[in-house]
Amino acid sequence: MKRTSKLNILTISLSFLATTSCSESRAAQVGTDGGDGLRIINHAENLGAGFPVGVTPLEPRNPFEGNKQATTTGAQLFIEYNCIDCHGADGAGAMGPSFQDGRWHFGGSPGAVFESIYQGRPDGMPAWGGRISNDQIWMLTSYVQSLTVSDFSTENFSGETVERTGH
Repeated sequence: MKRTSKLNILTISLSFLATTSCSESRAAQVGTDGGDGLRIINHAENLGAGFPVGVTPLEPRNPFEGNKQATTTGAQLFIEYNCIDCHGADGAGAMGPSFQDGRWHFGGSPGAVFESIYQGRPDGMPAWGGRISNDQIWMLTSYVQSLTVSDFSTENFSGETVERTGH
């Protein structure tokens, strides 16, 4: 009888400790940035299973936004890291997509561009996160976003604006 009650007390104690440590761990993760300034990016169309309901993902801000020197450095990094090989001179596109047309397959916000560079993308874009600093990725983001010339999504090949018919 004593052995069964000790076993029950031990089981209850372990369950309590496991529950407490999981909730403390989750509380420590919510609202933190892991020490490197990165946050979860909000992709409303793609919410993973098990994502905490009460947590609103934050869109990271580019710390170099509007900084002309950082954009110039980003242009140098664009060449040094061979981005030009896939994205073309001045980001006009080659094997990789153009940055000049304002069309962003994975999102054109600073956070989305950072994420594309940091994590890479399927079918060709390598992940640079951990290979170069976050500051360099933000500078590349500033440069890449500065390349957008116009939103060509409603223009035909002659450059004339056309009406979208939904077909």
